[in-house]
Amino acid sequence: MITAAVRLPRLLEPAVGDVRRVNVEGGTFRQALDDLFRQHPALRVHLLDEQGFLRPHVLCFHNGEPNRDLIDSALGDGDEIVFLQAVSGG
Repeated sequence: MITAAVRLPRLLEPAVGDVRRVNVEGGTFRQALDDLFRQHPALRVHLLDEQGFLRPHVLCFHNGEPNRDLIDSALGDGDEIVFLQAVSGG
């Protein structure tokens, strides 16, 4: 089975505690996300909207390349998925 790493920002601490890195399994990006949400169900509402799309303030990268549309690309062993949350205010 292919194992990838998901890095999470500190802003998601309410959903995952002190976890900053989660190892997930899956041959595709979507399978890896499914495993991430299986391990940390509370993450889903922080990252995805009701239709399953990334929330507007969330950025996603797969091996350093933007993956805004959560394109279901193939994963390789050791790939990295990074989620970032934009912060704004005045």
